[in-house]
Amino acid sequence: MKIYLKGIFVAAILALLCFNMEAQEFTVPKDSLKISVSQQKKVYSPKKASIYAALFPGLGQVYNGKYWKLPIVYGGYVGLIYLLGWNNNNYNDYFNAYKTIAKYQAVVQMSKVDKDYLNELFKIPYWDLNINPSHFDSFKTQLKGGKDYYRRNRDMSVIAIAALHVLSIIDASVDANLSDFDITDSLSMHIEPMPMNFGIGPQVIGFNVAFNF
Repeated sequence: MKIYLKGIFVAAILALLCFNMEAQEFTVPKDSLKISVSQQKKVYSPKKASIYAALFPGLGQVYNGKYWKLPIVYGGYVGLIYLLGWNNNNYNDYFNAYKTIAKYQAVVQMSKVDKDYLNELFKIPYWDLNINPSHFDSFKTQLKGGKDYYRRNRDMSVIAIAALHVLSIIDASVDANLSDFDITDSLSMHIEPMPMNFGIGPQVIGFNVAFNF
């Protein structure tokens, strides 16, 4: 009887061990299995980005997915185009006024139509030739200076627009080139002591700094 009970006890222990082994073999904890899914980054073509940016302002930034740069690009274009138009309008006014007054050497030689045209264009009492005919020479000089000033500003506005266009092309190309640049959290720095020998004198202890990317 005792032998029979011992046999049952041993069999129970063996069965329990087998069950535990089976449980360990087939039971997988919920948090022990990690599936790593790497999201593939979209790579953009620098050539396409440059062509798109050259064809139409901001199109290269749209191609790269940098939509937040559009207000900057278009804001720059709007501001510079406004300055271009403002300087060009003032240049035309001063140019036509100077061309009108340059035909004369004194106020008495001017026709009433030309005097009224200049007085109506500027509407400044100091330059009113009917009130202050002695200001003819200074008014003429002022018109020439204003013509040259606004022409220079108009030309600078054109150059600024061209420079902005080139910068937008460069920006689109750089963004496309950096689209496949790997930015991970594995950046680390390791510092360890390192013996150094310069060939003369005793050996000294330095530090070795290593960066892991």
